[in-house]
This record gives sequence, structure tokens and C-alpha cells, in this order.
Amino acid sequence: MERSVDSLWRTRSSTFWRGALPYFRYIVQSGLPGVTIMLLLAGLAGYGMLLRNMPATFPITLVGAAVLTPFICWSPLRTWLREADVVFLVPREAQLPSYLRRSFRYNGMGILAAVLLICGIYIPLYIAAHGQTSSIVIVAAALLLKLLHMGAAWRERQLVHAGSRRSIRLLRWSATAVGVAALLHTEIWKTAIYLAVVCFLFGLLYLRMPRYPIPWLLLIEEEKRTRRRYDVFFGAFTDVPTESAAVKSRPYASWIAGRIRYRRENAFVYLYSYTLIRTELGGILLRLTGLGVFTGMLSAYSGLWSGWGSAGVCVLFVWLSGVQLSALTQAHRHSVWRHVYPLPEQTRHDAVVRVDRLAALLCAIIIWLPQILLLPGFTVQAVTALVLSLLYVLALRPGRVKRKLVFDPDED
Repeated sequence: MERSVDSLWRTRSSTFWRGALPYFRYIVQSGLPGVTIMLLLAGLAGYGMLLRNMPATFPITLVGAAVLTPFICWSPLRTWLREADVVFLVPREAQLPSYLRRSFRYNGMGILAAVLLICGIYIPLYIAAHGQTSSIVIVAAALLLKLLHMGAAWRERQLVHAGSRRSIRLLRWSATAVGVAALLHTEIWKTAIYLAVVCFLFGLLYLRMPRYPIPWLLLIEEEKRTRRRYDVFFGAFTDVPTESAAVKSRPYASWIAGRIRYRRENAFVYLYSYTLIRTELGGILLRLTGLGVFTGMLSAYSGLWSGWGSAGVCVLFVWLSGVQLSALTQAHRHSVWRHVYPLPEQTRHDAVVRVDRLAALLCAIIIWLPQILLLPGFTVQAVTALVLSLLYVLALRPGRVKRKLVFDPDED
């Protein structure tokens, strides 16, 4: 046992990052940093073009609310807590506030910097659209709201009932979106009155609901969930030993796997379909696809590089979704039951390729939709983006996935 909880926090943090550091070498070797830099350069070029040719009907308030609200409301908390702490740290619960303060500082600095960054990106767009609120007021209000949300998120973690946590979180995000829109579109005194009333009502809600002083189980589960996300991300580049994966029902997507016929040759297809849909990999892929759609809408709306820049953004996000989807090849790779059930190993390989191809194709089509909808005057560019995306998904990816499946030094 460490002498103090502060030293325990430092030890666990450094242990995690020492273990994660070797995986960054594989990320660099994959070429992802270079592609990311190209994406940033293309985004800067398109952003500058949009600033110079700002359409009169550009929905600046809607875009501001959509961009700023997630960064203001999302308040992650890394505590490095593990299951054994329920036994070994609970007797020292009186010292845990010091431990948690380090976590708040560690996470708070990063998310406050993210809010400043997103404000720095959005404000030039807001000024070009002749917004009426001062830039200093926007930045100050965003930082103040971020601090309030950090406290509100902690209060939500303390709540006893999971249903109450979800309901209040939804209300908090919705109220913040309205407040951000008011900040960008109306007089500042009206926004101040609205936010003051909202904060007062939320304060009453938090006071009246039962809560734990330290929500041990919730913090441990949140830490496990964060570690799994890192494992899934690193698993797209190399084989990563992972803990048990979290399972979510996701009924809006599970019906797809439910249509698979119950046949012997579909056993692995059924398994990997539900593995993709119900694990964290599916959540990451959904968020990445949504980001691709949003970025594609902005680039297509601005006509980036006469439509060719928008087509490039589309192809780039199709490639990024494919990179993340590659983590599916690592799923069930070391499961013992593979050597128990009489199913040929080649059947598993074929199932992974099949599920990978269908998922990548579906993501590519969704990411491409803004091109055909918002590039009516650039048909050639939209068609080129579709052809390149299909070429990558149907011609290039299957071979790469097969090579990753075949190359397994740990196979018996």
C-alpha cells in the first residue's frame, strides 16, 4: 500500500502511460499522423475559403450550438480506480478527496484547453457571419459553463439511481444547447437570466436527490470503460491484450444482426456482427461516422476546393473508419472455445472479412451522402468520392484484413 493516496494516484497514472507508450510506435508506423496532418491542412484551407466567401444564409447559431455544446457538457474523469479498491481503499475513504482533486486537475486542464481551442476555431467564423456577441464574452461564458458542468457532472456521478443520472444528463445537455444558442443570438442579459434560472433549478434537483459521498462502483466502471476505449483504438494497429469487453444492447442497430439466418456457415458471421454492434468498437465507429457526416456537410456546403476538397474529406473519413474497423480482427482471437467447437478456422476468417466489408460499405455510403446532397453543382467530384470509397472498401480492404488474420504469431 502506498504511503499516501497522492503517490498512489501518480503511480497508477505513470503505469498506465508507460504501458500505452509502445503502442504509439505502431500508430506512427501506420501513417495515421501524416494523414491527420493532411486532413488538418485541408480543413484549414477550406475554413479559410469559407471565411472569405461566407454565405448570407449560413446557420452560424446552429453550427455554434452543435460545435460548442459537446465540448462544454462532456466532462470525463479518469480516477485510475480498480475493482480491488473497493476492499483496500474504502477504509481510507476520508483521504480520497485529495485523490479526487488530482483527477479533477488532471482532467480539467485538458478539457478547458479543448474548450479554448474550439472557441478559437469557431469565433472567426462567428465574426465573419457578423455575430452580435463579443468574442471575449463568448470565451468567458464558455469557460464558466465548462467549470459549472464539471461540478454538475460530479453531482450526477454521485446520484444513487441510474435513471436519474441519465435523465438529468439529458436535461443538462439540452438546456446548455439552448443557452449556447441564446448566447450567440440574443442580448447577453437575456442569456444571463436564462442561465441563472437554469443553474438554480438544477441546484435544487441535485440537492433533493439521494447520492453517495463517493460513487465507488460508478468511478471504477467509468475507468474500465475508458481503458477499453484505448484498447479498441490501439487494437486497430496491433494485437492488444484486453480486458472483458463491455456489452450494450443498441437496439437501433442490433436488428441488422438479427436478420442473419441460423446456419452453420453463419455461426461466426453472427458472432462478429454482434461483437461489432454491441461492444465499444461499434460505439467508436458510430461516432467516427457521425463526425465524418458532419465534416462532410461543412466541406460540401462551403464547396471546398471546387468540390474536390470535400470529396477528399469524404474519402479520408472512409479510410479512418476502416482503420478503426480493423480492430475487429483482434476480437475472439485468443478465445479457448475456438479449439473446442468443430468449426473450421477458415470459416472464422471468411466471417471477419464479410462483416468488415459490409460494415465498411455501410459507413462509406453514410459518409458519402452529404456529397451528393450538398454538391449538386459538382457531380463529377461526388461521383469520384463514391468510386474511390468503393474501391477502398471492396478492393483494397479485404486483402488487408486477410493479411491481418493470417499474420498471428501467437496462433498454435
